[in-house]
Amino acid sequence: MRKITLTFLFVALSVILNAQSDLFSKVKKSLKETHPEVNFDNHLIAVNVWSANDAASREANKQFNKVYGIYEFAKLKGGLKGLICVAINKDGESASIILTKDGATKVIQLNSIELTGVANGNVVYDDNGVEVYKNIANDKVFESINKLITR
Repeated sequence: MRKITLTFLFVALSVILNAQSDLFSKVKKSLKETHPEVNFDNHLIAVNVWSANDAASREANKQFNKVYGIYEFAKLKGGLKGLICVAINKDGESASIILTKDGATKVIQLNSIELTGVANGNVVYDDNGVEVYKNIANDKVFESINKLITR
């Protein structure tokens, strides 16, 4: 009996620790509220969490901006209607000027999401909220999304 209980607790604990973060649901909810014109059904959603003093995250914004312009309406695995790229600013709304200055004008800016314990980085979710990629290197963003093209 004790072995069964320990096994059950071990399985339950591993499921809880490996549970998907709620970042996808927060992004989806915020997109519905702040950008109701955006249809994100059957789209991949790429999220880049950035801050003004992190040059790598700012470069990732530029790469995702480029990819968003190219694959916005492409048929992709996990998002048959294309890709939506979101940049979440950890520094507040005032740093969104930096995003525009960097030339990342296409990505959707979200500033009102609570990000406790979330580090700078990026995640690509399919239309069901399953992680496709996580923390893609800046020089591999285009290549990674390009691999998702369906023919």
